[in-house]
Amino acid sequence: MARNKVRPRTDALDGPNEVLLVSGSGPSSSAVPVSKLRRVLQQAVHSYHIHLSWTTRQTFLVVVNLFGLLYLFVTVPFRVAFYYDPYDDHHSWTKELTVFTAIDTLIDLIALVQFRFFFSRWRRTQPSVFSATSEVTSTRRSDTNTLTRTPSFIEHQRQGKVKWTIATILSASSMPETVVSKRTQLRLELLLELVALVPVEVIPIALRAFNVLHLVRITKLCRLYKLRRCFARIAKLYSHRAWSQHLSSTGVDTLVRTIGVCAGLCHWAACGYMLIAHLQCGVGLEFCHQDTETSWVVRDRLFGASVARKYGRTLYWASRTLVLLGYDDVTPVSNAETLYTVVVVLMGALCGSSLLANFLFLFRFRNARYAAYTTHVDNAREYMRSRNIPRPLRHQVMAFFSYSWNAHQSLDGEEALRLMPKHLQSKVVFNIKASRLKQVCFLTKESIEFTNMLALALVRRVYSPGDQIIEPKINAETFFVIRGKVVVSAFNGSNAKEFSAGEFFADVCLLDPEQYEQKAVAKTFCELYVLAKSKFDEALKEFYRGNEADVRLRMTDTLDKYLNQLQKMQKMLGMQGIREGGSRKMLMSSHSLIAEDKTTAESVRGISWQHPGSYFSVLWDTARLAAIVYVAFEVPYFAVFITMGDEADIFMVHQDVSLRYVLTVLVEVLLGIDLFLRARYFSYLDPNVMLNVVQPSLIFENYKANGFYIDLVAWLPVGLVLDFLPAGTIHGYSAIFRLLRMLRIRLIPSLLANLADFYGLSSKLQTVVFLVLGVTLMLHVVGCAWFQMTLIEQDSDSLLGDIATMSALTRPECLEQATKFQNCTWVIYDCYSHIGVTFPVENPESMYQAPFAYLRSLYWAVVTLTAVGYGDIVAYSTAESYFAAFWIFVGGIINFGVVGAMSSTISNAMAPHHHYMEKINTLNHVLERMEVSEHLSGEIRRFYHQQFTGRKQCYESQLLSNLPDQLCYKISSLLHSEAVKCIPLFNSASTGFLKEVTGKFRHRSYQNGETICLEGDVCRKFFVFLHNSKVNLFFRLRKAPVRALCNGDSYGVNEFLLRRPYPATIRAAAHVQASVMTREQFDVIQRKFAKDVGDMKSKAEALVIVDQNRLERIVANLEKLKLQPHSMHTPTLFYQRDNALITKGTQQLVRGIHLRESLTTVWNALVTSWNWN
Repeated sequence: MARNKVRPRTDALDGPNEVLLVSGSGPSSSAVPVSKLRRVLQQAVHSYHIHLSWTTRQTFLVVVNLFGLLYLFVTVPFRVAFYYDPYDDHHSWTKELTVFTAIDTLIDLIALVQFRFFFSRWRRTQPSVFSATSEVTSTRRSDTNTLTRTPSFIEHQRQGKVKWTIATILSASSMPETVVSKRTQLRLELLLELVALVPVEVIPIALRAFNVLHLVRITKLCRLYKLRRCFARIAKLYSHRAWSQHLSSTGVDTLVRTIGVCAGLCHWAACGYMLIAHLQCGVGLEFCHQDTETSWVVRDRLFGASVARKYGRTLYWASRTLVLLGYDDVTPVSNAETLYTVVVVLMGALCGSSLLANFLFLFRFRNARYAAYTTHVDNAREYMRSRNIPRPLRHQVMAFFSYSWNAHQSLDGEEALRLMPKHLQSKVVFNIKASRLKQVCFLTKESIEFTNMLALALVRRVYSPGDQIIEPKINAETFFVIRGKVVVSAFNGSNAKEFSAGEFFADVCLLDPEQYEQKAVAKTFCELYVLAKSKFDEALKEFYRGNEADVRLRMTDTLDKYLNQLQKMQKMLGMQGIREGGSRKMLMSSHSLIAEDKTTAESVRGISWQHPGSYFSVLWDTARLAAIVYVAFEVPYFAVFITMGDEADIFMVHQDVSLRYVLTVLVEVLLGIDLFLRARYFSYLDPNVMLNVVQPSLIFENYKANGFYIDLVAWLPVGLVLDFLPAGTIHGYSAIFRLLRMLRIRLIPSLLANLADFYGLSSKLQTVVFLVLGVTLMLHVVGCAWFQMTLIEQDSDSLLGDIATMSALTRPECLEQATKFQNCTWVIYDCYSHIGVTFPVENPESMYQAPFAYLRSLYWAVVTLTAVGYGDIVAYSTAESYFAAFWIFVGGIINFGVVGAMSSTISNAMAPHHHYMEKINTLNHVLERMEVSEHLSGEIRRFYHQQFTGRKQCYESQLLSNLPDQLCYKISSLLHSEAVKCIPLFNSASTGFLKEVTGKFRHRSYQNGETICLEGDVCRKFFVFLHNSKVNLFFRLRKAPVRALCNGDSYGVNEFLLRRPYPATIRAAAHVQASVMTREQFDVIQRKFAKDVGDMKSKAEALVIVDQNRLERIVANLEKLKLQPHSMHTPTLFYQRDNALITKGTQQLVRGIHLRESLTTVWNALVTSWNWN
């Protein structure tokens, strides 16, 4: 294929950054005589190119190069530390050298082929680099200020799409430095390649010093500079995959890189520790005496140890040292070992600090947006639970929050737009919105200025599945679908049509709303741009001043022509396909409508037991979670401590019908019933349309796609059946079949999330519960695995038998036996020497039973994870050393991660209180500096304190600000149902009007002393006061209040309906909570219920006059001479102790009374104490 023969080009400024092992014929291959072997190789390569995709070929080549580099990274220090003997005079050839030499030859051949392509590209790039340098130099010497591009840059742009970064937008002044650095980099890379290519192995082979072959491989480490480039190449090849994007995201890439560096450092530190010991004692430790501790290998009793055991012990030491875990085994002895340990400890401190910093960045800063989102969700969940919002409605709110986060990574879909500069905002808005307006037939040929005016009038709205978007005859808006799906149909549900992103509907409503006789229902969560007819008319009138009638007529003619042409086209194409599609879409629409009615009915009479969110479903999920957690803890314990082989059975556990077995059977019966119910009866929520699917066949299909077969395999009771069979090797298979039940662990996160959502747990508490449960389960598994390590590779020559000898067993003796026979483990030393007892196989009354051994294993796992490092339980055998090294390293990473997650969770939970205290401290400093009076300072502090303590009770406005209109309506209807009953003017209104008004109320909160509204201002809202509110009413700018408003009173209703100013000023006398109706919300209702509003206006005319006369009579009475002194000293009509009227003459008397009462109390206390004694 021609496309497979094209060789990728390399930019002059990039150099050989992407030079990897490639294949393909070069431009001069035809001039070289081709041998038969070469022809066969070319055919194989050609076949390889044809049958594999480009990504697969590149991946294979990168993996080959990566294998060679990792081989060098791992084996070079390993061979120097464990195989190179500086005191070897014989230099004999060994089996290890045979294996290493074969692999080395393969790696060197790959490197040679790679260098061939590297050098050819390096030669081609040198002229380009020099030309770029001269180009930039001449540009800088020119007297003109014109910026020119280098030919290589233009050449690079013509190769295809360029990934633009900050580095690609360089100024001309920075180009010379870039070119010079590239030249230096190319020369350095060529030098490293030449050094690695030198065949220094020839020298020791010629001198027959074969042992030196392990040492001379150090020069091959010069190729390791390409290691990072290989990983970057893999990330680039799979940049479209989700896992690659996640690993390449900010913070995660640094964390992964840090963990990789720490793992590599652990390997190199282990090799260095062994190298120091070999330099002192030799590879066979022949230069050190067993009774004289001159090195750590002597103390660790590694005489006669294999390479695997040596590496296991050094890796065990390296992981402990880097994680800063202070055990007292494998410790340094000589000066060189001590100095080396100090250096490794310092490097471990740097690694630990880097890991902790990365985790803190991930949890605290990188996830700041998610933390803000979860905080809002937690506050909303707590507020809805405190106000007794029904669970189905709460579930809809949580579902919308999840959709908003998944779609926008925020609760505000236009947050990213607001972060842009103003001039860029306008360009983006006009580009997005104006393009949608151009789709309307009668707006296509309109001017750009008029289209931009309409674009400014577009409003974004969000709808939940099943929400009624428009209704026939009353709609006066046009809708443009941004995201989601909308079903538009006739009033009876016929002729349904589905609209998705990029489409629009109800465009005729801009010209003649009465002609539109369809309704629209949201099928999924959808976002729409809405253009109201009133905004369209305003733009039309403002832009076409005096000619708006002619323009409207022209638009109407254009729309009629478009509709006629569309009908003709439908007749030409035939209506059969349209009818079929329409009927199919109608079916989906009717299904969603029926589901909506069903959901509404269920919310009234309760959710069915088989639906998600029902009480039965929640209780069943709770039992299911408890059963899975029991399985997760029981299976590892059973596999390790119960089903031990006959030879290794030191606890003599009899597998009879015990409480554990009965509980296990009950759990399996429960999970079997759950398998049947979930395959047929338990409905699931469709995430697209947010509807419960109840059809058994669809339920089973969904369950099959989401783990039915995995659950079936995990449930098969083969292990329980095998337990009844006679004892023998078959019980080992019983443990294997029981381990299949651990597949259910994958369900724990989803079950925890569902239960937390049902019980209203905050995300912070969910994080804590998940971390505690996850870490506990991991510690349980690690503890069981730690004990299992004691049963691996035991020799038949056992130490067991002489109890007196085993009781006097020391740690060096156990290490020596572990080195020779692999049979002295931590359990043997812990039982005989540390605890001082025997195993149940020797003494059935021994305390070292299986539960006690499990607790000791769990104790080691916890001590290791938390980096406490008591050192009473340590690794002895080789298997224990490798497992301990692995868990210490992984546990250290988990420890840093848990610390970062918990600190972030606690700081987020305490953030509101800390911000409040910081605000109060700043306020106190300002008040003290400005010498504000104590009385006024106390009022200011009380204001902020009430604002902080009442923030959760007043969360309605924040909750409703991010929800769709229909959800806002449902929540508001529940919260403000009592407020509507407190308005006498609404008693005669229709039921539909009351429902609409109730859904449009919003909650507002006012602090003590805050002015709610001013006399003479235009009445744009009216109030209904709730929850022990206290409000003073001031008339005609008087300082004395003339009326008191409290719980259940309303104000401004009549003036609001008649569009008149407020007759008086009202001011809060305490913390006030009110239901408020705004003009914008009421205008929508007024157009829909014009008759009801007209009747109320006629009644409001009379009530306004009555209220005005009442206030004037009250003011006239207060102006009388007898009442003026009292009214002048009455700032409020409510009793307040701080504002009680106390004259200057009586203040001293009051103080004296208080002093006398205090002295009397103290005297009575002394007399009572004396009499008691």
